[in-house]
Amino acid sequence: MSQQASQPAARVDLRQHMPETAKWVDQKRQELGAEFVNGCIRRALKGEPGFFYAIERGHVLGTPFPATSPVADSQAYAITMGCTFAGFIATPAAPGGNDGAH
Repeated sequence: MSQQASQPAARVDLRQHMPETAKWVDQKRQELGAEFVNGCIRRALKGEPGFFYAIERGHVLGTPFPATSPVADSQAYAITMGCTFAGFIATPAAPGGNDGAH
């Protein structure tokens, strides 16, 4: 039976379903800062490409990077080959640089 539009969607425990992604995101938060990583994830969850995309064992989180992105070939390879885990996140802008979404 399908869920009615007025009912909230069931919340999925991503740490359970995507443990490698959760571990990778935690590492990225330490490397790049939680504010930056959380911002990338929020933007990707709203459908903005080029900020965050992860696949793990059939689960997907975020929005794919555009074909013009430097990670596009790696992203396409991971999807085509059915990798068990792949994660992509924007890089922070260099001081005085652009938005760093590559």
